Amino acid sequence: MPRAASGHPVDPDLATAVAVRLAGYAEVERVRRRELRRLTEGEAAIIADDLLQVLPLLADEPDRGSGLVDQQRIFSKLRG
Repeated sequence: MPRAASGHPVDPDLATAVAVRLAGYAEVERVRRRELRRLTEGEAAIIADDLLQVLPLLADEPDRGSGLVDQQRIFSKLRG
């Protein structure tokens, strides 16, 4: 059985499935880039306008902050 860089055994079927999935992602990215290159300025403007029409309908993202305050609190507890 093949081993990962960590030395752990790797299931060959899982390794094959991951390789196929990654190849699929790469192909989707190639198609996406090709389609974006082919967009005319008018088509891009229509898509942008459609997105701007939808934005007001989306819920606001909650303010999650930067996490810095929580991080400092945790470090303070760890220091004693």
